[in-house]
Amino acid sequence: MTKDFARSTLNARHRPVLRALAEAMFSPDGEVVPERLDAFVDDVDGFISPASKTLRFGLVLMLFAIRWSPLLFFRFRTFEELTVDERVHHLERLERSKVKQLPLLVVAYKTVLTMIFYEDETEQRAIGYPGHARERWKTALPVVQPRREAIGSEEAAS
Repeated sequence: MTKDFARSTLNARHRPVLRALAEAMFSPDGEVVPERLDAFVDDVDGFISPASKTLRFGLVLMLFAIRWSPLLFFRFRTFEELTVDERVHHLERLERSKVKQLPLLVVAYKTVLTMIFYEDETEQRAIGYPGHARERWKTALPVVQPRREAIGSEEAAS
C-alpha cells in the first residue's frame, strides 16, 4: 500500500511572513480578500515543496532574513508586525539597497509569488488578460500563401 506524500516546507512561523509579503505585494489597499491570501500561502507552499532540499532551505532562509530585515533599518519589529504601508516601503528600501544580497531577497520571492498569484484566472481577468480568448497573434502574424510554382515542383518531385 502506498501513501500519498505531501511535503510541506513552510511551518507555522514562516506562513505569517509569507502572507505579510503577499499582502504588501498584491493587496496594499486591501483589494484581495484575506481568505485568498491565506489560500495563496498554501499555493506557494505546494509550489516550493517539491523543489530540492537545497532550494527549499534557501527559500526558508530568505524568509527568515526578510522577517528580521526591519532591524537593519532600526525598526524594532518583525516584517509581519509592520503595517502594510510600512511593509511596502520596507520592500522598496530592500530593493534599492546597496548591499548586494538584500535586493535578491525581494526579487527571488517577488518572482515566485508573482508567477503563482497570476496563475489564477480570476487574477488574470482582474488585470485585463483575456485568457483562452486571446487570439491577437492570429491578426499580428502575416499569412503566407504558398507559391504555385513551388507546389507544382513538389508534386513533380514525388
